[in-house]
Amino acid sequence: MGELVAVPVTGDEVTGPGEGMEIHIYSIDGKNAKMIESYENPALKASMTRGIYMLKSILEKNVRYLIVSEMGGPGFRFVKNKIKMYDSGGLNEKDAINAFINNQLREITEPTHEPHHDMENK
Repeated sequence: MGELVAVPVTGDEVTGPGEGMEIHIYSIDGKNAKMIESYENPALKASMTRGIYMLKSILEKNVRYLIVSEMGGPGFRFVKNKIKMYDSGGLNEKDAINAFINNQLREITEPTHEPHHDMENK
């Protein structure tokens, strides 16, 4: 099995960790990608810090890379130094996987947006 890459999606749209309806796990071997698992995003059942639930699920599956449309502060801090995160750049799922294989996605090195208003003073 190759390197494992997770992508939260709704349809073929890449989303943030707390937003996608499903999580797709790909095995990447050289220039070949194969989806090996698809499951409901655990974040859908969470009331707070939803993305953390999704991120915990992929860490349990030994995923090494994550492709997302955005990454907030709590999620970023939770997986920093555990997995590498990449910005989908607005690409759909298939194009984002191909861009990842060809080293064309930007690595996320800091949160991509500010905390939600209810989290600012915590």
